[in-house]
Amino acid sequence: DLADGGTTILVSTHYMDEAERCHRIAILDTGRLVADGTPGELTQALSGRTVGVRSSEPRKAQAALHAADGVISVAQIGNELRVLTTADDAPGERLQAFLHGRGIEAEVARIEPNLEDVFVSATHVEPGAKAA
Repeated sequence: DLADGGTTILVSTHYMDEAERCHRIAILDTGRLVADGTPGELTQALSGRTVGVRSSEPRKAQAALHAADGVISVAQIGNELRVLTTADDAPGERLQAFLHGRGIEAEVARIEPNLEDVFVSATHVEPGAKAA
C-alpha cells in the first residue's frame, strides 16, 4: 500500500526472487554499482545467454560444463541445469555437441534469463582477472 501510494521503500536482499518484485534494482559488487534498472530492463540487457540442460546424468553434465568455453555459471535446479554463457548465437547447439563429445546425452534449449542470471553476469570476474 505504501509503494502504491508513492512512498519509496528501500529493500536490501540477496534473494533474487525477492528483488524481482521491486520496481527498480541496483546490484552492488564490493561496494560498486554494477547494474541498475527495472527487472525487465536488466534481463533484456543481459549480454550472455541462458540455456536449460536436461540429462539423465545432471551431475556429470554439470561437471563437464564447467570446463566448456564460454560458460560463466552452471546451477542445478531440481533435475535441470541452468547454464549462463557468454553471448553466442547458438549456445544450445554448441553445448549439446560439447556434452555429446564427452558421452553425455542431454537436451539443451535456450530459456528466458532471470535476475539470478543478471546478478551472476554483473558480478562475474573472468578467471585470472583481478576484481577492481
